[in-house]
Amino acid sequence: MTAAAINRSKGRSNRGLKGLAGVLGFVCIVLFLMAIEQKQAVEAWTALKDGAVPALGRVFDWAADGASDGIDGLKTAAAGADGPLAAAPEVIVLAGEFGPADDATREVVGGVTFTGAVIRLERGETFQTRPLRIAGGGEAFSTLRETFADRLDAREDAQIELRAVVPHERGRPIAASPLCGGAAPGVVALLHRRDHVDLMLFRERTIVGAEAPAEALCGVWRFRAR
Repeated sequence: MTAAAINRSKGRSNRGLKGLAGVLGFVCIVLFLMAIEQKQAVEAWTALKDGAVPALGRVFDWAADGASDGIDGLKTAAAGADGPLAAAPEVIVLAGEFGPADDATREVVGGVTFTGAVIRLERGETFQTRPLRIAGGGEAFSTLRETFADRLDAREDAQIELRAVVPHERGRPIAASPLCGGAAPGVVALLHRRDHVDLMLFRERTIVGAEAPAEALCGVWRFRAR
């Protein structure tokens, strides 16, 4: 085979591998969108920031440099110098059963079970939720200017997961709750610290922040892993 034929063959191979790199980039984006739909927002963001974005950058750099070493080079670029991608060790999925951590919680709501997007309180309340946003511990949650850190005895940089309460069935209203004085709940705020979880519940139509009325807060309850 002539040198020209060999070069043409290598060129076609490299173009094919570059196309494969593009496909992998698209797959990364699709997987991230699925993660947003099914997982907590903080987990999805961490997975993108710490895993998918660096891997995608390495793959494109490899393609731009000439796609050396063929498929083995592609695998090495995707994995990076530290080996296969893995979840960050500090990310803990909020799931399982938690018992009341104080008398007030025991009397009002009992324990709680987290199963995906569903929050089930022992005394009968069940909330279907979806990710809303992450609030900082130093952020005020009402016009009283009280912060999450103040109310939950947390750090200023603590991450508070805000979830919107949604109907159990599409098109149906959210049921009123005695926890909110007969009003429908609207937002759940969660702080997960090791084996403890703090839960704050706000009324419907509440935009949690410094402009939210103080009476929008239905209650605060504390739980410990069982």
